[in-house]
Amino acid sequence: MVKRPKARIGDVFQIPLDPGRVSHGQVVAVNSGPGPLYVVVFRRAWALDAKPDMTDIVADEIALVAPTMDALIWHGRWPLVGNLAPELDRVPFPAYRITVGAADRWFVETFDHARRRLPNPGELEKLTNPTSFAPIRLQKAIRAINGLEPWDPTWDELTYASVLARCIVV
Repeated sequence: MVKRPKARIGDVFQIPLDPGRVSHGQVVAVNSGPGPLYVVVFRRAWALDAKPDMTDIVADEIALVAPTMDALIWHGRWPLVGNLAPELDRVPFPAYRITVGAADRWFVETFDHARRRLPNPGELEKLTNPTSFAPIRLQKAIRAINGLEPWDPTWDELTYASVLARCIVV
């Protein structure tokens, strides 16, 4: 029986871009948001045979941020390459809009569900509902960032800038 990897906070993994290059991501939270994992994906493409230092990988620009599932890690398609404590001060943790009790009773809630409050004017329009994204969407988006496929506008909400814009005080 094959032992499957279980993703942990700090795990750094490879994301295949094409037969000769990979990008990397890191697990920054587990079971604390809308998906089982909260990950960042770094912009740089590395040669498949490169052996970059973990600190060089995680010091790279964060391109994508999203709650996701562990399917591609678990199945070995995103192989784990190391573990390093994430620099959480670099990671945006967005707030979400949610309804409680009735479909029109909106609240703003923290990423980790710890706090909620009534929204201020204009906040609901800039926030999203809690959503988890399929890992293949992250893979396709980082491929597009590296010029390997066309950009799909539905990936805009995965970008660092988009997630950062949804970070508000709750």
